[in-house]
Amino acid sequence: MVDQIEPPRRISSPARGSNRGRLVEVLRRQGPLPRVELARSTGLSFPAVSGLTSRLIAEELLCETETAATSWPDDTDEDDADGLNGRRRGRPAVLLTLNPEFGRIIAISLRMNLIETLIADFSGSGLAQSRLEIATRALDAGALCDLVIAQIDAMLGATATPRHRLLGIGIALQGIVNADTGRHLWSPALSVTDIDLVKPVRQAFGAEVVMANDAVAVALALSAAEPSLAQGLSATIMVGHGVGMGVVVDGEARWGAGAGSEIGHIKLGSNGPQCRCGQRGCIEAHLADYALYRDARTFLDLPPAASQQPSEAQMALLRERARGGDPRLEHVFQQAGRALAEAVAATISVLRPHHVILAGPGLQAFDMMRRAYEERLEQAVLPWLLKSTAIYLRPSESAAIVEGMVRRTLWVVDRTRMEATE
Repeated sequence: MVDQIEPPRRISSPARGSNRGRLVEVLRRQGPLPRVELARSTGLSFPAVSGLTSRLIAEELLCETETAATSWPDDTDEDDADGLNGRRRGRPAVLLTLNPEFGRIIAISLRMNLIETLIADFSGSGLAQSRLEIATRALDAGALCDLVIAQIDAMLGATATPRHRLLGIGIALQGIVNADTGRHLWSPALSVTDIDLVKPVRQAFGAEVVMANDAVAVALALSAAEPSLAQGLSATIMVGHGVGMGVVVDGEARWGAGAGSEIGHIKLGSNGPQCRCGQRGCIEAHLADYALYRDARTFLDLPPAASQQPSEAQMALLRERARGGDPRLEHVFQQAGRALAEAVAATISVLRPHHVILAGPGLQAFDMMRRAYEERLEQAVLPWLLKSTAIYLRPSESAAIVEGMVRRTLWVVDRTRMEATE
């Protein structure tokens, strides 16, 4: 069951943190705004907004821009006491915006046999991107750190960005990470465990370094693209190379230990298929790309997958053959649909989120999972709980990971900078 009518939502609390932080957060979420709208959106007085923005412009964190003449709905022909309606109707609106040249952010996504890197300006707009295919499981801890540092250096060089202008670096990984300590604990993409990636990268560049599970990054990218999904608690279940979940509260990853959840490793049965985590019967072992491809190879002549991870082309071929009417493949995808329903049912029953978003490249096959998914979901969740949660289907591409990691890193950089200068 997806794309339900959205249920009533709890109203989120006012923006927290410093006045400077509230102002920057509003601009980060809504884009360029006139001072009058900043006052309304932050709840600050117009004089307070004027004073704050003047200081932030002097620090080159904000800049002014103009748009075409615009009339706001409650404009009047008279100035009011606070100046909230002081701009005359029809004059060009002077907008405040985050200064894109204030600094740069780099985001890295480390997945099975692939490292993707994106550099963005301070407004969050991407400037350049690269993809490096490499046997990630062959890397030891030292080689992994050196490779990440080299990718960052290459991106700085490609965009002629001086190191001192690099404000933050975000690293998204498959698997289990400790976002607080910056340690990678376990990932199917790597053979090494318990690695401190943050410390060597921070020492190399002197910038803020943020680590997150890749499902959290996708959750942030989706909430940024669709503001309605940023209200209240949203749980994004990402299906692709693995199965993970990112939890976002009011548009930011503020929940739990790094906002990530290994929901893919909930057990459906102790004697189920082998999972990459080493155990049996996990949701992921029925639903992830590698599981579908592995099961299909037991009765189809398909080429082997590198490191047991099928490529995008191999998964596209599998979907094409499944849509051709092979009943054995239909069974594999229906089984995956039931596993997806179990993940959604557990999420709704435990978290009671406002939104559940089904995302990731694995959802490109949802049409073949839908019937079994809907049947199992109706059985697995109390009806009144199911009706209270809106479920959306968003088969996101892999690029959503680095885009979301840029957003996460900018949020941390904003918070750190605003707290330091308040």
